[in-house]
Amino acid sequence: MTQPPNLASSAGPSAQEPNSKIHVLPSNGQNNWTADQASEHYSIESWSAGYFSVNDKGHMCVYPQGRPGPNIDIMDVVDDIREKGLKFPCVIRFQDILRNRVKVLNEAFIRAIQENSYTGRYFGVYPIKVNQMAEVVEEIVDAGQPYHYGLEAGSKGELLVVLGLNTDPEAITVCNGYKDEEFMRLALLGRKLGRKVVVVIEKLSELPLLIKVAQDMGVEPMIGLRAKLSTKGIGKWESSSGDFAKFGLTIPELIKAVEIVKQAKLEHAVNLFHFHVGSQLTNIRTIKEAVGEGGRIYAHLKKMGLNITYFDVGGGLGVDYLGSRTAALNSMNYTVEEYASDIVYNLKQICANEGVSEPHLVSESGRAITAHHACIVMNVFGKIEVGGPTVLPPALPGEPPIVKELREIVSGLNGKNARESFHDAVAKKEEAMSMFRFGILSLEDRAKVETLYWQLCRDLVQLNKRLKNPAKDTRDLGDKIADQYMANFSLFQSAPDHWAFDQLFPIVPLHRLDEVPTRNATLVDITCDSDGKIDRFVERADVCDTISLHTLREGEPYYVGMFMTGAYQDIMGDMHNLFGKVNEVHIFVDDEDPEDFYIEEVIPGDTIEAVLSQVQYEPKELARKVKFAIDNKIREGALKPKEGVSLTDFYESVMKDYTYLSNLGVNQ
Repeated sequence: MTQPPNLASSAGPSAQEPNSKIHVLPSNGQNNWTADQASEHYSIESWSAGYFSVNDKGHMCVYPQGRPGPNIDIMDVVDDIREKGLKFPCVIRFQDILRNRVKVLNEAFIRAIQENSYTGRYFGVYPIKVNQMAEVVEEIVDAGQPYHYGLEAGSKGELLVVLGLNTDPEAITVCNGYKDEEFMRLALLGRKLGRKVVVVIEKLSELPLLIKVAQDMGVEPMIGLRAKLSTKGIGKWESSSGDFAKFGLTIPELIKAVEIVKQAKLEHAVNLFHFHVGSQLTNIRTIKEAVGEGGRIYAHLKKMGLNITYFDVGGGLGVDYLGSRTAALNSMNYTVEEYASDIVYNLKQICANEGVSEPHLVSESGRAITAHHACIVMNVFGKIEVGGPTVLPPALPGEPPIVKELREIVSGLNGKNARESFHDAVAKKEEAMSMFRFGILSLEDRAKVETLYWQLCRDLVQLNKRLKNPAKDTRDLGDKIADQYMANFSLFQSAPDHWAFDQLFPIVPLHRLDEVPTRNATLVDITCDSDGKIDRFVERADVCDTISLHTLREGEPYYVGMFMTGAYQDIMGDMHNLFGKVNEVHIFVDDEDPEDFYIEEVIPGDTIEAVLSQVQYEPKELARKVKFAIDNKIREGALKPKEGVSLTDFYESVMKDYTYLSNLGVNQ
């Protein structure tokens, strides 16, 4: 029997999200519900940056090249995936969005430079740590060619990739992170090839080593100096900046670095100044302050004789997952255009005041490039209703008084006694638990008490919808007794940041958006971990503990999409419960039909045997051991030979299957 949670306490608002609210289902009748209302309810226009919308069929659609432009019905993509025999969950990558994001960022800086008569140029780099998938990086490199858009590497593995892909002699490669001699030799190999590979000094001891290795290899390095600014970012990643940051040189260390390069007569080789104030910067003020402090340091280093030609503002360009357009967590109070304009304007003013030349600009935006292009499609295959059965047990002679009293509380509920009835019901439920523990209440009667208690809670939720001022203690009952919709995915594989950082990802039904959603729900995954659930959602540019979904129909599939998962999630996902990487399709707009698309590539997800191999199991050896056990049972007469062959074949076939659930009844 499920234990009821304590519904008597009222959860306070989140300390870190704006206007955390009690979730209220839409009140419109089904015939009055429109696509526009659905779009507003799920905040689609606010978080989607113009890429997603609801069409007149009530389906989610995508504008991969931005608006105005061709659009794709995502349910058509789902149908195509099913026709190809692929199973869900499935990642959909809209590669045109990647290309468009590269264009948006670069052209925002180009416009800002022109409008401010800035004499430097913009040479952005994509940090591949954000999403190292080859199909992502290669698309970004190709889209960035007209802008000489480069790459950033933070490890030897990443640098091996970057050296192979970033072949544009005008684009720069930025090498961040701690480095050993081998790392530096790799970077200097790039210099031997005529590439603009900049080794950023993160700690002072790296500088003499770089100079020595460069002398040994007979090549001139491109040196970057990373400053540890006092300006700090805000939000989840604020510890990555400020005085106690992991990377960067303090001001005294910067002065020492100048002395070292002057002694080596390499002032001309210090080409880049770098700083970083954190990921997902929500407030434009932080960016202005960082550029102000960094600009002054740059100017003084320039006056000390260093040949700095690139000014690297690092990463941090935010993404508005929430759609509130504020400085709240998971949101941002500025646009890409404002970001570029403020950097250009403020640095130009500092250079004019200090009497130094205006450097080329570099930013290391990753989240803003990749987040929007990917979503994961999940099929919902059932639901769990809190409290169990919804049918009230019939009254029988001889019932304990506590059951009769709770029946009276339920039947007598009205708007005037709602609070009192709720408190009385909570007390009766607790009394029943005590009686059961002491052996004076049967299991059957305890079940009746719980069923009646949950019925009262459901009745209160419906009653509160009609009341102008429902009792405070009962306002959030709808969230607390929400259904748990079972979705075929692993949170730890597909959206680990939600579990680790409470990162919001917009979730929206992919169809039936022309119907009013009538169920409060949370999403639970198919792992056996109690943390495998999503209980924070975006609705009306706010954070809710539940999401409005539709009643499941027997025999009909129900699909939901988790959007903006393109940054970090592909790389950071783990194999909890041995659920592996999911199936993946790459979608492009069909140039010959502005309302059509084609699947350019299908990348199958992990099979069970592939995942087992990754954790050092040998699938063939496991199959051999199971076959040996089956053969023994055949010899003992416990199994017939034909049955044994069938079981062996079944075991081996499951090995080759998808790691996720596949033989699901629809909406069980």
